[in-house]
Order: sequence, then C-alpha cells, then structure tokens
Amino acid sequence: MIDNVMAALRNVTAERIIAILTVICILAMLCNRKINFAVVFVEQLRVFKDNRTKKVSPWDIVSFILCPIFLSLVLVIWYDFSINKELAQILTTAFSLIFTLLLAFETIIVSKKNSTNDIEREVIGQTFVSAVSASIFALVGIILSIMIVFVSGVFARRVFTALILILSFMTIMFLLMIIKRTFKIFMNDSKE
Repeated sequence: MIDNVMAALRNVTAERIIAILTVICILAMLCNRKINFAVVFVEQLRVFKDNRTKKVSPWDIVSFILCPIFLSLVLVIWYDFSINKELAQILTTAFSLIFTLLLAFETIIVSKKNSTNDIEREVIGQTFVSAVSASIFALVGIILSIMIVFVSGVFARRVFTALILILSFMTIMFLLMIIKRTFKIFMNDSKE
C-alpha cells in the first residue's frame, strides 16, 4: 500500500501540482458569493420560458445550449479541430470586443427599464439578462483563449478548444437574440 502511494507521488510533477493549485485558486475565487453568477443563469433560464405555456421552451434549450455543445464536440472529436496560438489571439480580441460592446449596451438598456409598457419592460429585462449572460460567456472566453496558449497536453487542449467553441456558439446565439429583441424594443418605441 505504501509503495503504491510513493509510486503515485513520484509520478506527480511540479507542473501538475501547480496546475492543480491554480484550478483550486480559480474555484476559490469564483465561489465568492459576491461574484456568484448562478443567479444570472437562473434568470437566463426564465428567459427561455414560452410566454404562452409559462414553461421552459425545449426548443430554446436545444437551440441555445444543446446545439452549441453538440457542434463544438463534433468539431473537436470528429474533425479533430484544435485552436492554435494565432486563432487564440484572434478569439481573445473578438471576445474582448464583444465584452466591451455588451457592457456599453447593458448601460444603455438600464435607462429603458422604466418603460410604462409592461411587455416592453419584460422584453427589456430579458434582453438585459441575455446581455449579462453573453458578457459572462465572453469574459470566460477571453480567459480560456489566453490559457489555451499555455496548455500542452493533447487532452487538455481538446477540452479547452471544446469549451471555447461552446462559449463562442452560445455567445453568437445570445447576440442574435439580443439584436432581435433590441429591434423589437426599437420598433415599439417608433410606433408610439
């Protein structure tokens, strides 16, 4: 038994210890209740509710969550797609631009929250939640796009690539929803 433990300890390299400690530190930072984003994602699930049935729309779950995951896994596993250093730099820039634009948009849309129209106020609230969700995805995408440059293992690189692709597809879907809802808000304003 002791020989097995000693053999296992010999196989643990300093690089693995640093990686494990880094993950523990990141999780500790993210578990702080002041930056707990679970509330945002719970609200995002409410955005996926069908207004007629008041239940979560399976179509929205498929479109916004399952399809991005499926497409990402197909690209990584089936087509052996991997993000290289140059693409990681482009993705970091793209995610940074999206993040910045979404923060500006969130600031603007907050000023519309006092609408007298109940439906418009609901659409504005849902659009805000989706913008915040997309901002979080973009921020995590920035972090992962930077980190993938330092990842050397094949499995870890595939995991990072899949996560970045999932975030990319989900962010695109959220941006499309935000654009459509912003258009709807604008069209309601122009009719009045």
